[in-house]
Amino acid sequence: MRFAVIGCGRIGTRRINALKKLDAEVAYIVDTVEPHVARLAREVGCDYSTGFHEAVKRNDVDCVIVATPNKFHAPITIEALKNRKHVLCEKPLARNPWEARAMVEAALKNGVFLKTGSNLRYFSNVRKAKELFDARAIGEPLFMRGWIGHDIMKWTGYRSGEPKPWFLDKDLMGGGTLLDNGVHILDLFRWFLGDFKSCFGYAQTLRLPIEAEDNGWGLFKAEDGRTAFVQCSWMEWSGYMYMEIYGTDGCVYVDNRRNLSKTVLGDREGTQQIFDYSTEPPRSYEVELKDYIQAIKEGQQPLASGYDGMKAVEMVHGIYESSRTGRIVDLT
Repeated sequence: MRFAVIGCGRIGTRRINALKKLDAEVAYIVDTVEPHVARLAREVGCDYSTGFHEAVKRNDVDCVIVATPNKFHAPITIEALKNRKHVLCEKPLARNPWEARAMVEAALKNGVFLKTGSNLRYFSNVRKAKELFDARAIGEPLFMRGWIGHDIMKWTGYRSGEPKPWFLDKDLMGGGTLLDNGVHILDLFRWFLGDFKSCFGYAQTLRLPIEAEDNGWGLFKAEDGRTAFVQCSWMEWSGYMYMEIYGTDGCVYVDNRRNLSKTVLGDREGTQQIFDYSTEPPRSYEVELKDYIQAIKEGQQPLASGYDGMKAVEMVHGIYESSRTGRIVDLT
């Protein structure tokens, strides 16, 4: 399988490094910073450019990875799909639901597979939790809750008075921590519990000098009454993610605080089994890409699909609408 990677920043470079470990070829890379992309192309041994149009048309490219700022996800992805390229677009799939829907429709129309980058599904402790959940180790599911986030200033290296990184530009980003962090955990909520019919939430800017939210909260309800609660923050000093799934017979904790990677299975009497993956090297990008390549070869929709990414964006915008109106928002 031959790939073009568009956007060679932090995440794009991680994707390139993951591809080099698989039965895949990096045929072309694109970035707007020419010295950077030229140096990286020499290291990889591939062609490069500073514009994406050639990359999505080349005959020696089967799949395109889009790892650009969010504003460019939809136009680049749709152009690649029109040229019959499979696409992995990093999360969030798009800045808003209508961009995301256009991307999903383009994939369906052109008979190719669109995948949303969702490497949390490939964390060892998350996959263990899903295995236990599917085996009904906690009985019938009742509710989920979780938080996710990081210190955005530390992560971007931004200092007051400097030009803002694109993560803090609402036009480029489309939103704040809910679109950045929240789509990850909302995708997991759907993976475990399925679709939700309504939501209520708040999006607030408490501290950072930005237009978008630096903190967000959302409560979701499914048709059968099961609920899920999420809190996202760009001021989460301890990082990164913690999630709980409760059922009629027990609970599962997914713990990725600081450098931990644990799954805890508990029963109603308080007995716990701990599955600790904290010493494992991080491999989620590699495992996710391997799974994507296999899905394409087998003609199956990948996990998470473009549709999954679209639904996560719709859930975020449900919180935005609820925060703006003060009302419960219908997600159906």
